[in-house]
Amino acid sequence: MTGTHFHSMDDKGRVIIPAKLRSALTERFWMMLDDNDNVGIYPFHIGYDVLQYCERMMAEHPEDMDIAEAVQRITETAEEVQVEGGWRVQVPEILRFHAGLDKEVVTVGWLNRAALMDRAKWEESQMNQSRSAEVRRVQGNILRAASSGPRQEASRQTAPVVEAAEAERENVVDIAEGSGIVSGNAGIAGDSRSPAASPGHGKRSPRVLTLSQIGR
Repeated sequence: MTGTHFHSMDDKGRVIIPAKLRSALTERFWMMLDDNDNVGIYPFHIGYDVLQYCERMMAEHPEDMDIAEAVQRITETAEEVQVEGGWRVQVPEILRFHAGLDKEVVTVGWLNRAALMDRAKWEESQMNQSRSAEVRRVQGNILRAASSGPRQEASRQTAPVVEAAEAERENVVDIAEGSGIVSGNAGIAGDSRSPAASPGHGKRSPRVLTLSQIGR
């Protein structure tokens, strides 16, 4: 999920899911409070994975109160929602309270999830991000590294083909030289360096047979 979408919440606490996010979410998905006190929007299977992970963390770290409180913040606000007609969905009241949602809201896509936040809060976060040189530096590193990925992958895929073709070419030359067909310029009609024909024994050399099969 990607993009930044500006819309509004009606008096009943309902919003319309932006069209560009719908295919990733389907008509049943999860809403839960994220770590920035925004409404996290998760596809059904990812939201379910989050809840299972919470359960596992509680079982593995029963004495860790920070984990217990974090899990509580997630689970007490998590709710499976079903879209209504026109892709309108009710935002649970507990989430509207924690996220401070008013009428004007923004939905931001973050790969496998989205976040619904109050517009004033979003504008403030944008101002903070724009002042951070470190964030811009990391952003540049990500874009450069990721954009070079397809070329690197293409090179990795092409290299074995080129190496195989080169090995085959060398094999052909070796076979031809061994059978007296080519040796530098030797074997060309009229070349005085062409080797004398071997008397042989009436049988074809297996190496010649191999050469004749090249390309089949």
